[in-house]
Amino acid sequence: MSNHLPVSATSLNLAGAAAIQSQAPSLGTDIVSEIYKQSIPAFVSMALDRLHGSLYASSRYLQLSDPEKTTPNTWVGYRSGEIVGVLLFRIEGQRIIVLCEVVTLDSLQIDAFAASVFSNFPGIRHIAFNAVSLSLPPTFLPAQFYPFSENYVLTLPSSTETYMAMLGKSTRQSLRGYRNRLLRDFPDFSWTAYACDELSIEQQCQLVLILQRFKRESMTARGKSAAIDATETQHFLTMAAECGLFGVAKVNGRICAGAFSCRIGDSYVMLLSASDPAMSVYRLGLLTCLWSVSDCIQRGGRQCHMLWGRYQYKHQLLAEPKNLYRLIVYPSFRQMGTQPLTVLRMFFYGRYVRSIHWLQDYLQREKSPGWQWFYRQFRYVKKILSTARNKFIRVRASNPGTGTYFSLTTEVHNNKDIDTAGNAEGNFISATRTNSIGTATPTRCPMQTL
Repeated sequence: MSNHLPVSATSLNLAGAAAIQSQAPSLGTDIVSEIYKQSIPAFVSMALDRLHGSLYASSRYLQLSDPEKTTPNTWVGYRSGEIVGVLLFRIEGQRIIVLCEVVTLDSLQIDAFAASVFSNFPGIRHIAFNAVSLSLPPTFLPAQFYPFSENYVLTLPSSTETYMAMLGKSTRQSLRGYRNRLLRDFPDFSWTAYACDELSIEQQCQLVLILQRFKRESMTARGKSAAIDATETQHFLTMAAECGLFGVAKVNGRICAGAFSCRIGDSYVMLLSASDPAMSVYRLGLLTCLWSVSDCIQRGGRQCHMLWGRYQYKHQLLAEPKNLYRLIVYPSFRQMGTQPLTVLRMFFYGRYVRSIHWLQDYLQREKSPGWQWFYRQFRYVKKILSTARNKFIRVRASNPGTGTYFSLTTEVHNNKDIDTAGNAEGNFISATRTNSIGTATPTRCPMQTL
């Protein structure tokens, strides 16, 4: 399987990348910058996947998300002739919107990028980043930022045996117990891993529909609802057909659990994992995630992105949260002072998000029935407000003249603190399809995982 995605040369204007500007290192960095105006060179798609390993920074996914928009601009940073940074961006009025999301950036990359775009595009008042992890914030230019969510990242070892040894002793014992009980009650249980070319498009859609139904039923039983979007589901399925990895669990020939992820560079992005709620006594959902991680390891993955949502199983499987920030970079303090509304909006919304997270953590720690009731009401109100806010953002984003703060492309993944492991409704597929899929021989017996 290739570790990068095919991109249409026509749609992304790959032929003859024009208007290249180069500049020497500046602002204390040793990074040399190049900007390609309204074009994405062929080498950039591979570099994006290699450097970021993020679905939401992939040129292919961005092409699917914004099919009608013009080709974005490209910034490439070099150190000693080697590419160390790549970002795609668009100019909207007097601001720059960075399109790459769920990526990790350091202060040198941000400073070099900002210096390059401010010098090449006079009149830009600020640069807006969304959902980026910061190893260090920018140091040479004024900036505002606040964390609003997390991306859970699991660094993968070289073998499944090493990974199992890394798990906590109690976790291994619990997983082994659930696995043994499952195999004792269902001797014909099987787990099969499929590459994208081993399943037809119809079978892939079929599997996703079944898993989404499991996800909805499971969350309904817990008094929650899945955040699901049909358009985003179609994008995920398109990506999965090109770089997907599927895992399917069967009992008596019937699908009872499964997962699918996409390989971006050397990283896997887990998009959906679910199991039949009727088999929850076996903790099949946790076992499914474990076997999916093992599949990623066996295929040479270096990282597994479990995305947002604070769930205990992610910690059990050793995924670590990386804060996702919203970041605004200004060309100078003088320019920053001429944008009081933007500055105040960032300040107060950052305080609001921090207060909400503190209150959530506090209410979760309280065990009294009264506080637990208050916490449930709090989550219900928060969900209503978040849904209303997202609808408002989409309406404003569809009318650029109304002065939206973030473009649609940077708000699609706005609600990253709810259960979006399902991430997709799949209601464009008929629900009457049969519950069966694939004919490949299981690549690994679950007995060998624990």
